[in-house]
Amino acid sequence: MTRFFKKIIVLLMSITAMVSISNVNALSSINSYTYIEEQFQDGSYIEVAVEQSNVFARSSITGKKTASYKGSSGTTYWSVTVTGTFTYNGKTASCTESSVSTKNYSTSWKLSNAKSSKSGAIALASVTAKQYHQDGSILKTVNQTVKLTCSVSGKLF
Repeated sequence: MTRFFKKIIVLLMSITAMVSISNVNALSSINSYTYIEEQFQDGSYIEVAVEQSNVFARSSITGKKTASYKGSSGTTYWSVTVTGTFTYNGKTASCTESSVSTKNYSTSWKLSNAKSSKSGAIALASVTAKQYHQDGSILKTVNQTVKLTCSVSGKLF
């Protein structure tokens, strides 16, 4: 091989390596945080986690917000998640898609009425959670709404 072809091959390998590294960085560009939204008298609480992906995007972003019902020991009994896709341009923001998903980790809880909606720059999800006693009576009812909002600069909260 001539020197010229060797240089071209080295250059192509370098470009391939840089593209691979930037793809790995893009995959790890997820911004997330968690906080406690509500505490109940029995020590149980609602923990909320917000996850924002493609944080380096310029005009659209997807994220999700999950509200989890946890017992006083930290055991998760159920959760509801809203996933939203948004567009933004520095002056306005708009929700283009909204969906809901639920998870139930306990036989004593039943989830119903799960639904999602969107309005302006907000993605919403809601669920009704009921805890049942062994005799079939209702011990507790929690109506949970999760609201994911996009700012005009593409930050989710």
